[in-house]
Amino acid sequence: MIIPILFFWAIVTKNSELADRGAKLWSVVGLKVLKILCKIDFKVIGLENIPKYPAIIACKHQSMWETIVMHLLFHRPVYAYKKELRKIPFYGWFVGVMSGICVDRKGGASALKQVILQSKKYLAQNQSIIIFPQGTRVPVGESTNKYPYQAGITALYLACNVDVVPVALNSGIFWPKTSLQKKPGTIIIHFLQPIKSGLSKKDFTEKLQNDIETASIAISN
Repeated sequence: MIIPILFFWAIVTKNSELADRGAKLWSVVGLKVLKILCKIDFKVIGLENIPKYPAIIACKHQSMWETIVMHLLFHRPVYAYKKELRKIPFYGWFVGVMSGICVDRKGGASALKQVILQSKKYLAQNQSIIIFPQGTRVPVGESTNKYPYQAGITALYLACNVDVVPVALNSGIFWPKTSLQKKPGTIIIHFLQPIKSGLSKKDFTEKLQNDIETASIAISN
């Protein structure tokens, strides 16, 4: 009963801090349910690479799992999410209250400017930003030609002047994008060495993609 009450009260009061606490509690419960019912556990590698200060976390996206676990690893993490999610009854209302960056994929330069402004606001509040650089869930083994890295993450890197932490994982093996069936096993999430500010657009984009893809392939084999 605690979680529904927290969710409802956060929506009514529009209290983002309360909503963030509710999201964390929901994450704890969700991961325990996955472990008990689906036999899916997880292992974190590279915790020492997570800065003690706010940063941009650029994570490989293969399943819904990584939208859950970050609430346990960061204090009030801020996800970038597509605006269409707000149309979902109850869930969308809650997403609109908790810390988050609403992205209009069709908004062009104006939308990107708003994303940057929102990101800077949250970073100033000591909250890290969670970004999925390819913009969608990517099946294991799919190429970056089919699912390219989007320009948004590079724009944030250049504008926000903070570290970007690449994150590799293999969650898609156990919670596939195209299937409701879940496979037992241990998800590995690997936080790689931060990319410091100051690189050129080209160098940053190439390094981010290479770091994430190389490490994701390594832990998926």
